[in-house]
Amino acid sequence: MPLIRRSAALAAALLFVFASVPAGAAAADQPPGYPADYELPNGHFYTQTNAGTKDPTAGFSVTDEASIPLWSQFQQLGGVPAIGYPISGRFQLGAYIVQGFQKAILQWQPDAGRAVRLNVMDMLHDAGKDAALQADHLIPPQSAGDGDRLKLLDFPNDAFKAAYASVPDPMAGFGVPTSPIVDEGPSYTIRLQRTAMQLWKKDEPWAKANTVTFVNAGDLAKEQGLIPAAAAKPEPGRLVAGQADVTPWSGWWWPSLSAGDGGPHVFDRNGPLDKYDGLVEKLTGTDPQTQQWELAHFQFFDPALDWAGKCNGWAVAALTEPEPVAPVTVDGITFSVADQKGLLADYHFADPAAWLIGDKEGGVKAADFHKTLLDWVGRQHKGLVMNAFDGTQQVASFAVFRFQAVYLPDPADPVNKTHVRMTVWAADYHVDPNFVGLKIWPDDKAKTYSYVIYGDRTNPTAGDWEGDSVSGPFAHPQNLWYPDTRPESRNLFGELTSPALDYNVIQRILKGSA
Repeated sequence: MPLIRRSAALAAALLFVFASVPAGAAAADQPPGYPADYELPNGHFYTQTNAGTKDPTAGFSVTDEASIPLWSQFQQLGGVPAIGYPISGRFQLGAYIVQGFQKAILQWQPDAGRAVRLNVMDMLHDAGKDAALQADHLIPPQSAGDGDRLKLLDFPNDAFKAAYASVPDPMAGFGVPTSPIVDEGPSYTIRLQRTAMQLWKKDEPWAKANTVTFVNAGDLAKEQGLIPAAAAKPEPGRLVAGQADVTPWSGWWWPSLSAGDGGPHVFDRNGPLDKYDGLVEKLTGTDPQTQQWELAHFQFFDPALDWAGKCNGWAVAALTEPEPVAPVTVDGITFSVADQKGLLADYHFADPAAWLIGDKEGGVKAADFHKTLLDWVGRQHKGLVMNAFDGTQQVASFAVFRFQAVYLPDPADPVNKTHVRMTVWAADYHVDPNFVGLKIWPDDKAKTYSYVIYGDRTNPTAGDWEGDSVSGPFAHPQNLWYPDTRPESRNLFGELTSPALDYNVIQRILKGSA
Protein backbone atom coordinates (compact mmCIF):
# COMPACT_ATOMS: atom_id res chain seq x y z
CA MET A 1 0.00 0.00 0.00
CA PRO A 2 2.72 2.46 -0.87
CA LEU A 3 2.31 6.07 -1.72
CA ILE A 4 5.22 7.40 -3.69
CA ARG A 5 6.11 11.06 -4.02
CA ARG A 6 6.79 12.12 -7.60
CA SER A 7 10.20 13.72 -8.17
CA ALA A 8 12.83 13.99 -10.88
CA ALA A 9 14.39 10.75 -9.74
CA LEU A 10 12.31 7.79 -8.60
CA ALA A 11 15.13 6.69 -6.27
CA ALA A 12 14.82 9.96 -4.39
CA ALA A 13 11.08 9.55 -4.33
CA LEU A 14 11.41 6.26 -2.50
CA LEU A 15 12.72 8.13 0.49
CA PHE A 16 9.17 9.34 0.98
CA VAL A 17 7.35 6.04 0.58
CA PHE A 18 4.38 5.29 2.79
CA ALA A 19 5.03 1.60 3.29
CA SER A 20 2.40 -1.08 3.39
CA VAL A 21 1.32 -2.29 6.81
CA PRO A 22 3.10 -5.56 7.64
CA ALA A 23 1.58 -7.79 10.29
CA GLY A 24 3.54 -7.65 13.52
CA ALA A 25 5.81 -4.79 12.45
CA ALA A 26 8.04 -3.42 15.20
CA ALA A 27 8.97 0.16 15.86
CA ALA A 28 12.51 1.20 15.07
CA ASP A 29 15.04 1.15 17.91
CA GLN A 30 12.65 -0.75 20.16
CA PRO A 31 14.31 -1.61 23.49
CA PRO A 32 15.32 -5.28 23.70
CA GLY A 33 12.47 -7.43 24.97
CA TYR A 34 9.99 -4.55 24.79
CA PRO A 35 6.83 -5.45 22.85
CA ALA A 36 5.94 -3.39 19.80
CA ASP A 37 2.33 -3.43 20.93
CA TYR A 38 0.50 -4.70 23.98
CA GLU A 39 -2.88 -5.02 25.64
CA LEU A 40 -4.38 -2.34 27.85
CA PRO A 41 -7.17 -3.07 30.33
CA ASN A 42 -9.68 -1.59 27.86
CA GLY A 43 -7.81 -1.51 24.57
CA HIS A 44 -4.40 -1.80 22.97
CA PHE A 45 -1.23 0.30 22.66
CA TYR A 46 0.86 0.47 19.47
CA THR A 47 4.38 1.83 18.99
CA GLN A 48 4.72 0.95 15.30
CA THR A 49 4.04 4.49 14.09
CA ASN A 50 6.07 6.52 16.58
CA ALA A 51 8.44 8.02 14.00
CA GLY A 52 9.48 11.53 14.93
CA THR A 53 9.87 10.89 18.64
CA LYS A 54 13.07 10.05 20.46
CA ASP A 55 11.18 7.74 22.79
CA PRO A 56 10.88 4.28 21.19
CA THR A 57 8.27 3.28 23.77
CA ALA A 58 5.87 6.08 22.80
CA GLY A 59 2.91 5.41 20.55
CA PHE A 60 -0.84 5.58 20.28
CA SER A 61 -3.56 3.84 22.26
CA VAL A 62 -6.83 2.59 20.84
CA THR A 63 -9.32 2.17 23.66
CA ASP A 64 -12.95 1.98 24.72
CA GLU A 65 -12.44 4.86 27.17
CA ALA A 66 -15.13 7.44 27.99
CA SER A 67 -17.92 5.19 26.68
CA ILE A 68 -16.59 5.52 23.13
CA PRO A 69 -15.65 1.97 22.07
CA LEU A 70 -13.19 2.75 19.30
CA TRP A 71 -11.08 -0.28 20.22
CA SER A 72 -14.07 -2.60 19.87
CA GLN A 73 -15.08 -0.94 16.61
CA PHE A 74 -11.50 -1.08 15.30
CA GLN A 75 -11.44 -4.84 15.86
CA GLN A 76 -14.89 -5.28 14.35
CA LEU A 77 -13.80 -3.43 11.21
CA GLY A 78 -10.83 -5.75 10.73
CA GLY A 79 -8.11 -4.29 12.98
CA VAL A 80 -4.62 -3.61 11.68
CA PRO A 81 -4.93 -5.54 8.39
CA ALA A 82 -7.97 -3.50 7.35
CA ILE A 83 -7.45 -0.13 9.10
CA GLY A 84 -3.70 0.02 9.75
CA TYR A 85 -1.86 1.08 12.89
CA PRO A 86 -3.04 4.21 14.73
CA ILE A 87 -1.30 7.42 13.70
CA SER A 88 -3.00 9.76 16.18
CA GLY A 89 -4.87 9.90 19.42
CA ARG A 90 -8.50 10.88 19.60
CA PHE A 91 -9.46 14.39 18.57
CA GLN A 92 -12.56 16.47 17.90
CA LEU A 93 -13.53 16.92 14.26
CA GLY A 94 -16.67 19.01 13.99
CA ALA A 95 -19.28 17.52 16.29
CA TYR A 96 -17.64 14.09 16.43
CA ILE A 97 -14.74 12.25 18.08
CA VAL A 98 -12.37 10.68 15.54
CA GLN A 99 -9.05 8.86 15.49
CA GLY A 100 -6.54 8.53 12.68
CA PHE A 101 -5.14 5.25 11.38
CA GLN A 102 -2.78 4.54 8.49
CA LYS A 103 -5.56 3.55 6.11
CA ALA A 104 -8.53 5.47 7.44
CA ILE A 105 -9.93 7.96 9.91
CA LEU A 106 -12.61 6.46 12.13
CA GLN A 107 -15.47 8.65 13.31
CA TRP A 108 -17.59 7.65 16.32
CA GLN A 109 -21.29 8.23 15.64
CA PRO A 110 -23.11 8.10 19.00
CA ASP A 111 -26.60 8.06 17.52
CA ALA A 112 -25.80 5.03 15.39
CA GLY A 113 -23.63 3.44 18.11
CA ARG A 114 -20.82 2.64 15.69
CA ALA A 115 -17.65 3.96 14.07
CA VAL A 116 -17.44 4.65 10.34
CA ARG A 117 -14.62 5.41 7.91
CA LEU A 118 -14.56 9.03 6.84
CA ASN A 119 -14.31 9.99 3.18
CA VAL A 120 -10.70 11.09 3.65
CA MET A 121 -9.98 11.70 -0.04
CA ASP A 122 -13.08 13.92 -0.27
CA MET A 123 -11.86 15.81 2.79
CA LEU A 124 -8.48 16.37 1.11
CA HIS A 125 -10.26 17.68 -1.98
CA ASP A 126 -12.35 20.05 0.13
CA ALA A 127 -9.13 21.26 1.82
CA GLY A 128 -7.64 22.16 -1.57
CA LYS A 129 -5.00 19.43 -1.58
CA ASP A 130 -5.65 17.88 -5.01
CA ALA A 131 -2.72 19.57 -6.75
CA ALA A 132 -0.30 18.48 -4.01
CA LEU A 133 -1.61 14.92 -4.11
CA GLN A 134 -1.08 14.65 -7.85
CA ALA A 135 2.31 16.34 -7.81
CA ASP A 136 3.67 14.42 -4.86
CA HIS A 137 1.79 11.10 -4.86
CA LEU A 138 0.52 10.40 -8.40
CA ILE A 139 -3.12 10.72 -7.32
CA PRO A 140 -5.44 12.39 -9.85
CA PRO A 141 -7.73 15.23 -8.74
CA GLN A 142 -11.35 14.61 -7.85
CA SER A 143 -13.67 15.17 -10.77
CA ALA A 144 -17.40 15.69 -10.97
CA GLY A 145 -19.53 12.98 -12.50
CA ASP A 146 -22.94 11.45 -12.51
CA GLY A 147 -24.36 8.03 -13.25
CA ASP A 148 -22.84 4.68 -12.30
CA ARG A 149 -19.44 5.70 -10.99
CA LEU A 150 -18.42 2.06 -10.52
CA LYS A 151 -18.07 1.91 -14.31
CA LEU A 152 -14.99 4.10 -13.84
CA LEU A 153 -13.24 0.92 -12.62
CA ASP A 154 -13.36 -0.53 -16.15
CA PHE A 155 -9.87 -1.32 -17.39
CA PRO A 156 -8.73 -3.77 -20.07
CA ASN A 157 -7.29 -6.33 -17.63
CA ASP A 158 -9.96 -5.99 -14.88
CA ALA A 159 -7.22 -5.38 -12.28
CA PHE A 160 -9.04 -2.48 -10.61
CA LYS A 161 -12.33 -4.36 -10.46
CA ALA A 162 -10.67 -7.37 -8.86
CA ALA A 163 -8.86 -5.22 -6.28
CA TYR A 164 -12.04 -3.32 -5.46
CA ALA A 165 -13.94 -6.58 -4.93
CA SER A 166 -11.19 -8.07 -2.73
CA VAL A 167 -12.96 -7.07 0.52
CA PRO A 168 -16.42 -8.13 1.74
CA ASP A 169 -17.91 -4.60 1.59
CA PRO A 170 -15.90 -2.43 -0.82
CA MET A 171 -18.43 0.39 -0.68
CA ALA A 172 -17.92 0.73 3.09
CA GLY A 173 -14.19 0.24 2.83
CA PHE A 174 -13.27 2.28 -0.22
CA GLY A 175 -16.33 4.29 -1.25
CA VAL A 176 -17.10 4.97 -4.91
CA PRO A 177 -14.62 6.21 -7.55
CA THR A 178 -14.27 9.98 -7.75
CA SER A 179 -11.98 10.16 -10.79
CA PRO A 180 -11.40 8.24 -13.99
CA ILE A 181 -8.37 6.01 -14.32
CA VAL A 182 -5.44 8.33 -15.07
CA ASP A 183 -2.01 7.48 -16.47
CA GLU A 184 0.31 8.98 -13.86
CA GLY A 185 3.56 7.71 -15.39
CA PRO A 186 4.74 4.87 -13.14
CA SER A 187 1.14 3.81 -12.49
CA TYR A 188 -2.42 3.97 -13.62
CA THR A 189 -4.32 5.50 -10.72
CA ILE A 190 -7.96 5.90 -9.78
CA ARG A 191 -9.18 7.99 -6.88
CA LEU A 192 -11.98 6.87 -4.55
CA GLN A 193 -13.76 8.50 -1.62
CA ARG A 194 -11.62 6.81 1.04
CA THR A 195 -8.44 5.73 -0.78
CA ALA A 196 -6.84 5.52 -4.21
CA MET A 197 -5.79 2.47 -6.23
CA GLN A 198 -2.56 2.32 -8.21
CA LEU A 199 -1.80 -0.25 -10.92
CA TRP A 200 1.97 -0.41 -11.39
CA LYS A 201 3.39 -0.69 -14.90
CA LYS A 202 6.64 -2.39 -13.92
CA ASP A 203 8.16 -4.09 -10.91
CA GLU A 204 8.68 -1.71 -8.00
CA PRO A 205 10.20 -2.41 -4.57
CA TRP A 206 6.70 -2.47 -3.09
CA ALA A 207 4.73 -4.14 -5.90
CA LYS A 208 5.10 -6.37 -8.94
CA ALA A 209 4.11 -5.16 -12.39
CA ASN A 210 0.37 -5.34 -13.12
CA THR A 211 -0.59 -5.45 -9.43
CA VAL A 212 -2.81 -2.96 -7.64
CA THR A 213 -2.01 -1.35 -4.28
CA PHE A 214 -4.16 0.90 -2.08
CA VAL A 215 -3.07 4.29 -0.81
CA ASN A 216 -2.83 4.81 2.98
CA ALA A 217 -5.38 7.61 3.13
CA GLY A 218 -4.91 8.25 6.85
CA ASP A 219 -1.19 8.80 6.35
CA LEU A 220 -2.03 11.28 3.59
CA ALA A 221 -4.42 13.15 5.85
CA LYS A 222 -1.75 13.41 8.52
CA GLU A 223 0.86 14.60 6.05
CA GLN A 224 -1.47 17.23 4.64
CA GLY A 225 -2.37 18.66 8.05
CA LEU A 226 -5.89 17.28 8.48
CA ILE A 227 -4.88 15.73 11.80
CA PRO A 228 -4.01 18.31 14.50
CA ALA A 229 -0.40 18.32 15.64
CA ALA A 230 -1.37 17.67 19.25
CA ALA A 231 -3.30 14.53 18.29
CA ALA A 232 -0.53 13.38 15.93
CA LYS A 233 2.12 13.51 18.65
CA PRO A 234 2.80 10.03 20.10
CA GLU A 235 1.79 9.69 23.73
CA PRO A 236 4.15 8.32 26.40
CA GLY A 237 4.27 4.55 26.58
CA ARG A 238 1.81 2.88 28.88
CA LEU A 239 4.03 -0.10 29.62
CA VAL A 240 7.08 -0.50 31.83
CA ALA A 241 8.90 -3.81 32.08
CA GLY A 242 11.89 -5.28 33.87
CA GLN A 243 13.71 -8.56 34.21
CA ALA A 244 16.37 -10.01 36.48
CA ASP A 245 19.74 -10.93 35.01
CA VAL A 246 19.33 -14.47 36.35
CA THR A 247 16.27 -16.63 35.66
CA PRO A 248 15.36 -18.94 38.57
CA TRP A 249 14.53 -22.61 38.24
CA SER A 250 11.55 -24.61 39.41
CA GLY A 251 11.79 -27.19 42.15
CA TRP A 252 9.81 -29.10 44.75
CA TRP A 253 8.55 -27.56 48.01
CA TRP A 254 9.71 -30.41 50.33
CA PRO A 255 6.77 -30.64 52.78
CA SER A 256 7.38 -31.25 56.47
CA LEU A 257 4.19 -33.16 57.32
CA SER A 258 4.40 -36.77 58.35
CA ALA A 259 1.93 -38.17 55.81
CA GLY A 260 -0.76 -37.31 53.34
CA ASP A 261 1.01 -34.27 51.92
CA GLY A 262 2.11 -35.80 48.65
CA GLY A 263 5.82 -36.08 49.60
CA PRO A 264 8.67 -36.57 49.09
CA HIS A 265 10.46 -35.04 52.09
CA VAL A 266 14.07 -34.11 52.73
CA PHE A 267 14.03 -36.50 55.73
CA ASP A 268 12.82 -39.57 53.79
CA ARG A 269 14.79 -42.81 53.93
CA ASN A 270 17.19 -42.73 50.97
CA GLY A 271 16.23 -39.08 50.54
CA PRO A 272 18.49 -36.00 50.31
CA LEU A 273 19.58 -35.83 53.96
CA ASP A 274 19.90 -39.61 54.35
CA LYS A 275 22.28 -39.70 51.37
CA TYR A 276 24.14 -36.65 52.66
CA ASP A 277 24.69 -38.33 56.04
CA GLY A 278 25.81 -41.53 54.35
CA LEU A 279 28.38 -39.72 52.24
CA VAL A 280 29.79 -37.69 55.11
CA GLU A 281 30.06 -40.80 57.29
CA LYS A 282 31.93 -42.63 54.51
CA LEU A 283 34.33 -39.73 54.09
CA THR A 284 34.89 -38.79 57.74
CA GLY A 285 33.78 -41.77 59.79
CA THR A 286 31.17 -39.63 61.58
CA ASP A 287 27.44 -39.48 60.87
CA PRO A 288 26.34 -35.78 61.02
CA GLN A 289 22.74 -36.94 61.61
CA THR A 290 21.12 -34.14 59.60
CA GLN A 291 18.27 -36.52 58.79
CA GLN A 292 17.60 -37.19 62.47
CA TRP A 293 17.81 -33.49 63.26
CA GLU A 294 15.20 -32.76 60.58
CA LEU A 295 12.88 -35.50 61.83
CA ALA A 296 13.11 -34.10 65.34
CA HIS A 297 12.58 -30.47 64.41
CA PHE A 298 10.56 -30.36 61.16
CA GLN A 299 8.35 -33.40 60.98
CA PHE A 300 4.87 -32.33 61.99
CA PHE A 301 2.03 -34.62 63.07
CA ASP A 302 -0.74 -32.09 63.83
CA PRO A 303 -3.82 -33.26 61.85
CA ALA A 304 -5.12 -29.68 61.79
CA LEU A 305 -1.99 -28.57 59.93
CA ASP A 306 -2.43 -29.13 56.20
CA TRP A 307 0.67 -27.31 55.04
CA ALA A 308 4.28 -26.81 56.04
CA GLY A 309 7.38 -27.06 53.91
CA LYS A 310 10.50 -25.45 52.54
CA CYS A 311 9.22 -23.48 49.57
CA ASN A 312 10.99 -20.35 50.83
CA GLY A 313 14.28 -22.28 50.99
CA TRP A 314 13.70 -23.49 47.45
CA ALA A 315 12.90 -19.92 46.30
CA VAL A 316 16.17 -18.59 47.73
CA ALA A 317 18.14 -21.44 46.15
CA ALA A 318 16.41 -20.87 42.79
CA LEU A 319 17.45 -17.21 42.86
CA THR A 320 21.02 -17.66 44.07
CA GLU A 321 22.26 -21.10 42.98
CA PRO A 322 22.87 -22.65 39.55
CA GLU A 323 20.29 -25.31 38.77
CA PRO A 324 21.28 -28.97 39.20
CA VAL A 325 20.40 -30.55 35.87
CA ALA A 326 21.67 -34.15 36.09
CA PRO A 327 22.35 -36.83 38.71
CA VAL A 328 25.85 -36.98 40.19
CA THR A 329 27.63 -39.86 41.89
CA VAL A 330 30.05 -39.20 44.73
CA ASP A 331 31.98 -42.06 46.31
CA GLY A 332 29.40 -44.57 45.15
CA ILE A 333 26.34 -42.58 46.29
CA THR A 334 24.12 -41.16 43.55
CA PHE A 335 22.37 -37.89 44.18
CA SER A 336 19.44 -37.31 41.82
CA VAL A 337 18.41 -33.84 40.63
CA ALA A 338 15.75 -33.95 43.34
CA ASP A 339 18.34 -34.83 46.01
CA GLN A 340 20.57 -31.93 44.99
CA LYS A 341 17.71 -29.44 44.88
CA GLY A 342 16.46 -30.76 48.22
CA LEU A 343 19.81 -30.14 49.89
CA LEU A 344 19.92 -26.60 48.51
CA ALA A 345 16.34 -25.90 49.63
CA ASP A 346 17.02 -27.23 53.13
CA TYR A 347 20.26 -25.28 53.50
CA HIS A 348 18.76 -21.96 52.31
CA PHE A 349 15.67 -22.50 54.48
CA ALA A 350 17.76 -20.90 57.26
CA ASP A 351 18.59 -17.72 55.32
CA PRO A 352 16.94 -14.57 56.75
CA ALA A 353 15.79 -11.57 54.72
CA ALA A 354 18.29 -8.87 53.84
CA TRP A 355 15.25 -6.62 53.33
CA LEU A 356 11.52 -7.23 53.51
CA ILE A 357 8.36 -5.22 52.86
CA GLY A 358 4.82 -6.12 53.83
CA ASP A 359 3.33 -7.83 56.87
CA LYS A 360 1.29 -10.90 57.69
CA GLU A 361 -1.83 -8.89 58.46
CA GLY A 362 -2.40 -6.60 55.47
CA GLY A 363 0.33 -7.79 53.14
CA VAL A 364 2.32 -5.52 50.86
CA LYS A 365 0.91 -2.06 50.19
CA ALA A 366 0.18 -1.41 46.54
CA ALA A 367 2.57 1.55 46.21
CA ASP A 368 5.42 -0.38 47.90
CA PHE A 369 4.76 -3.38 45.66
CA HIS A 370 4.97 -1.13 42.60
CA LYS A 371 8.12 0.74 43.65
CA THR A 372 9.96 -2.41 44.70
CA LEU A 373 9.40 -4.19 41.40
CA LEU A 374 10.41 -1.13 39.38
CA ASP A 375 13.56 -0.59 41.43
CA TRP A 376 14.78 -4.06 42.39
CA VAL A 377 13.81 -6.03 39.30
CA GLY A 378 13.58 -3.20 36.77
CA ARG A 379 16.60 -1.05 37.63
CA GLN A 380 18.85 -3.44 39.55
CA HIS A 381 17.89 -6.51 37.52
CA LYS A 382 17.65 -8.80 40.53
CA GLY A 383 15.03 -11.38 41.39
CA LEU A 384 13.18 -11.52 44.70
CA VAL A 385 11.06 -13.83 46.83
CA MET A 386 7.33 -13.18 46.89
CA ASN A 387 5.30 -14.62 49.76
CA ALA A 388 1.70 -14.97 48.64
CA PHE A 389 -1.42 -15.50 50.76
CA ASP A 390 -3.56 -18.37 49.58
CA GLY A 391 -6.63 -17.11 51.44
CA THR A 392 -5.81 -18.80 54.77
CA GLN A 393 -2.79 -18.56 57.04
CA GLN A 394 -0.82 -20.49 54.45
CA VAL A 395 1.89 -18.56 52.68
CA ALA A 396 3.47 -19.77 49.45
CA SER A 397 6.88 -18.51 48.33
CA PHE A 398 7.78 -17.92 44.70
CA ALA A 399 10.93 -16.73 42.94
CA VAL A 400 10.05 -13.57 40.95
CA PHE A 401 12.26 -12.60 38.02
CA ARG A 402 10.21 -10.48 35.61
CA PHE A 403 7.38 -7.94 35.55
CA GLN A 404 5.35 -5.94 33.06
CA ALA A 405 3.09 -3.06 34.12
CA VAL A 406 0.46 -1.44 31.94
CA TYR A 407 -0.74 2.04 32.94
CA LEU A 408 -4.26 3.34 32.53
CA PRO A 409 -4.60 7.03 33.47
CA ASP A 410 -7.72 7.67 35.50
CA PRO A 411 -10.25 9.58 33.33
CA ALA A 412 -11.12 11.94 36.19
CA ASP A 413 -7.51 12.70 37.20
CA PRO A 414 -5.09 11.39 34.53
CA VAL A 415 -2.11 13.29 35.90
CA ASN A 416 -2.16 12.17 39.53
CA LYS A 417 -4.08 8.88 39.51
CA THR A 418 -3.02 5.83 37.51
CA HIS A 419 -4.56 2.37 37.40
CA VAL A 420 -2.01 -0.40 36.95
CA ARG A 421 -2.18 -3.96 35.70
CA MET A 422 1.04 -5.54 36.96
CA THR A 423 1.94 -8.96 35.57
CA VAL A 424 4.60 -10.85 37.52
CA TRP A 425 6.54 -13.85 36.28
CA ALA A 426 7.67 -16.23 39.01
CA ALA A 427 9.07 -19.76 39.12
CA ASP A 428 6.68 -22.36 40.49
CA TYR A 429 7.42 -25.22 42.90
CA HIS A 430 4.51 -27.47 41.93
CA VAL A 431 6.66 -29.74 39.77
CA ASP A 432 8.09 -33.22 39.89
CA PRO A 433 11.09 -33.20 42.29
CA ASN A 434 13.39 -34.21 39.41
CA PHE A 435 12.01 -31.52 37.10
CA VAL A 436 14.65 -29.47 35.28
CA GLY A 437 13.87 -26.03 33.91
CA LEU A 438 11.28 -23.34 34.58
CA LYS A 439 7.55 -23.62 35.14
CA ILE A 440 5.72 -20.29 35.51
CA TRP A 441 3.32 -19.78 38.41
CA PRO A 442 0.38 -20.13 38.29
CA ASP A 443 0.48 -20.89 34.55
CA ASP A 444 2.09 -19.61 31.37
CA LYS A 445 0.03 -16.38 31.56
CA ALA A 446 1.83 -15.52 34.84
CA LYS A 447 0.09 -13.61 37.66
CA THR A 448 -1.53 -10.21 37.20
CA TYR A 449 -2.37 -7.80 40.03
CA SER A 450 -4.62 -4.70 39.81
CA TYR A 451 -4.11 -1.51 41.80
CA VAL A 452 -4.17 2.27 41.62
CA ILE A 453 -1.23 4.54 42.43
CA TYR A 454 -1.15 8.26 43.17
CA GLY A 455 1.47 10.77 42.06
CA ASP A 456 4.62 9.92 40.14
CA ARG A 457 4.32 6.57 38.39
CA THR A 458 7.90 5.64 39.28
CA ASN A 459 7.68 6.79 42.89
CA PRO A 460 4.01 6.92 43.93
CA THR A 461 3.03 8.53 47.20
CA ALA A 462 0.23 6.03 47.90
CA GLY A 463 -1.81 3.28 46.33
CA ASP A 464 -4.75 0.91 46.76
CA TRP A 465 -5.40 -2.63 45.60
CA GLU A 466 -8.30 -2.95 43.17
CA GLY A 467 -10.67 -5.59 41.83
CA ASP A 468 -9.74 -9.21 42.49
CA SER A 469 -6.44 -8.08 44.07
CA VAL A 470 -8.18 -6.70 47.17
CA SER A 471 -8.99 -9.98 48.93
CA GLY A 472 -9.28 -13.71 48.42
CA PRO A 473 -6.82 -16.49 47.59
CA PHE A 474 -3.58 -15.07 46.19
CA ALA A 475 -5.23 -11.64 45.87
CA HIS A 476 -2.07 -9.67 46.66
CA PRO A 477 1.29 -10.68 48.17
CA GLN A 478 2.07 -10.80 51.86
CA ASN A 479 5.77 -9.96 51.51
CA LEU A 480 8.48 -9.16 49.03
CA TRP A 481 12.00 -9.89 50.23
CA TYR A 482 15.53 -10.76 49.27
CA PRO A 483 17.70 -13.24 51.20
CA ASP A 484 20.82 -12.62 53.20
CA THR A 485 22.90 -15.65 52.22
CA ARG A 486 26.00 -14.87 54.30
CA PRO A 487 26.95 -17.90 56.42
CA GLU A 488 27.09 -15.79 59.59
CA SER A 489 23.46 -14.71 59.10
CA ARG A 490 21.95 -18.19 58.98
CA ASN A 491 19.61 -19.34 61.75
CA LEU A 492 19.42 -15.83 63.21
CA PHE A 493 15.82 -16.42 64.27
CA GLY A 494 16.22 -19.90 65.72
CA GLU A 495 17.61 -23.05 64.22
CA LEU A 496 15.79 -23.77 60.96
CA THR A 497 18.33 -26.15 59.44
CA SER A 498 20.67 -28.68 61.00
CA PRO A 499 23.95 -26.97 62.03
CA ALA A 500 25.73 -30.03 60.59
CA LEU A 501 24.48 -29.36 57.05
CA ASP A 502 27.68 -28.00 55.54
CA TYR A 503 27.50 -25.74 52.48
CA ASN A 504 30.97 -26.76 51.29
CA VAL A 505 29.97 -30.40 51.31
CA ILE A 506 26.81 -29.59 49.36
CA GLN A 507 28.86 -27.74 46.76
CA ARG A 508 31.20 -30.72 46.41
CA ILE A 509 28.21 -32.98 45.91
CA LEU A 510 26.84 -30.67 43.21
CA LYS A 511 30.19 -30.84 41.43
CA GLY A 512 30.34 -34.62 41.80
CA SER A 513 33.51 -34.39 43.88
CA ALA A 514 34.37 -36.00 47.23
